[in-house]
Amino acid sequence: MTSDRRKDNNWVDQLALALPDLANVQESFLREYWEQNPCTRVVSDIRRGGIPAFPLDDLRDLYATARHSNAIGEREHYAPLREPLDSVRYILLSHPVLDRVVGPIVGRDSFWMQILNTGGATSPTDLIAGLMARAHELSGDRFRQAASELNGFLDPGVVHGSVRPPGGLDVGYNMMLFYGLTVTKNIDVADGIAILPYEAVRPFLDETFVERLAPGGARIHRWQSVGAVVKPFRWKPMFSRSGHEREPMVERAKSFFLDARSFLDLLSVAHESPVLPFAALSCCITWSAAQLLGRECPEPGIDWSQILQDLDGFDARPVLEPVAFAEAKVAFHDRDSEQYDKMAPIVSRLAEALARHGRFADQEKVVAVATSLEQMYGPNERWISRNLQSRVSRFLGTDAESRERLTVNVKDFYDARSEIVHGRTDEMSPLRTGAAFVKGFRIAKQSVFKMMREGPPDDWDAFVGDRH
Repeated sequence: MTSDRRKDNNWVDQLALALPDLANVQESFLREYWEQNPCTRVVSDIRRGGIPAFPLDDLRDLYATARHSNAIGEREHYAPLREPLDSVRYILLSHPVLDRVVGPIVGRDSFWMQILNTGGATSPTDLIAGLMARAHELSGDRFRQAASELNGFLDPGVVHGSVRPPGGLDVGYNMMLFYGLTVTKNIDVADGIAILPYEAVRPFLDETFVERLAPGGARIHRWQSVGAVVKPFRWKPMFSRSGHEREPMVERAKSFFLDARSFLDLLSVAHESPVLPFAALSCCITWSAAQLLGRECPEPGIDWSQILQDLDGFDARPVLEPVAFAEAKVAFHDRDSEQYDKMAPIVSRLAEALARHGRFADQEKVVAVATSLEQMYGPNERWISRNLQSRVSRFLGTDAESRERLTVNVKDFYDARSEIVHGRTDEMSPLRTGAAFVKGFRIAKQSVFKMMREGPPDDWDAFVGDRH
C-alpha cells in the first residue's frame, strides 16, 4: 500500500513540475489561435453566472493541431509547443489506469470515458486541457492540486469508497429546485436528504436553465429565495478502450423526487407560505469536475420541470424558520407510517392552496381549506359547522379560553366558506376573505401536524361528548 501511494505521489509530482512549463509555452500559441479564429473564444460563460470562461475547447483544438497536423510548415511551427505537451502526455500515460486503455500507436490514442450516463471518445491531450482548465480555477499550488484531483479519480480505491479525490469533486446530487423560502445554510433532513441554499448547488447547475424556470424577479435577490432538496451520491469516471466496455447507466432517482416533493409540501404548510418546486434534476455533477476531465459538464437528467415566470419574484421570501422546519422534519421522518399516508393528500391540498394566485384565488383557497378540515374531522353532513367547532376546539384547545377562541374562528371561517360555495359573495370583501383563509389555514395546519403525530380519536362523538 505504501509503495502504491509513493507511486501516486511521484506521478502527481512529475505532472506538477511539467504542467507550468506547458502553460507558459502555450500562451503565445493561444493568442495566435484566437487571432486566426476570432469568433471562437467565449469570454464569459452565461451558464455559470457570467464568470470568466476557460477556453477549454480552444485548447483542445490547439493541442490536437500541434500533435497531429502534417500541413507544410505546421509541424515545425508547433515544435516548441509539442515538446512540453509530449512530456506531459508521457507522464500522464504512465498512470496504470490510462496505460491500460490508451493504444500504443501514436495518432490513434483515443479511448472511451464515461461520466455517469454520458460517454464518448476522448484523448490524453483532452485530459491535459482539462488539467489546465481546473488549475485555472484554483489558487496556490494549483497544478499540483489539479493533478492530485485527477489522480483521485483514477485511483481504484474510489470505487470501493476508501479514497476520495481532493476537493470533493466526486460528489454529485439528485436535486429538486424550489422557490419560496430563503435558506442560508446546509441543513440535514433525513436518510441522507438535505436542504441547501442556491449558492451551494450553483456549481452543479446551468444558470440559464434556472433563469428560464424561476420567477423573473428572483435574480434581484441573488437567488436567495431559490434552494434545493438534495440527495448526494458518489461517482467516478469509467475508462475503457471502447464504448462497448462502458458501465451500466445510473438509475433515475424517482423515489427521492417523491420524497422531496412531500417534504416541500410539509415545509410550505409549516411556514404557511408557498414553497414551489420547479425542477427535478438527476445525476448533477460540478462544472469543475467535468472540466478537469476535459469535458463540458454533462446535462443532468430533467425528470420534471415547470415554469414559474407568472410569479414576479420581487418580494423577499420568508427565511426558513427553525420551529417550522423541525415540525416538517418530524412529520417527514415518519412518512412510512399509516397516519402519514392518510394525511399526505391533505398536506398536498393545503400546499397547493397556498400557491394559488389569480382573480378568485382567495375564494378557492377558502374552499380547499374547508375540504381539508372536513376530511380530517369528518363532521355530520347536517351539522358541519357545529361539529367542526366542537371537534376542532376539543382536539386543539388546551384550556377554556383557547377552546372558545377556536370555536369562534371555526364559525367565522365556515360562514365565509358557506357564502362562497352558495354564491353569496357580493358582500364578501377581499379583506374578509383573506382573513377567513388565514384563520382556517392555521387551524388546518395545527390539525394536520397533530394528527400525524397522535392520530385522530377513534370516535369523535365520544371524544367531544356530542351525539348529533
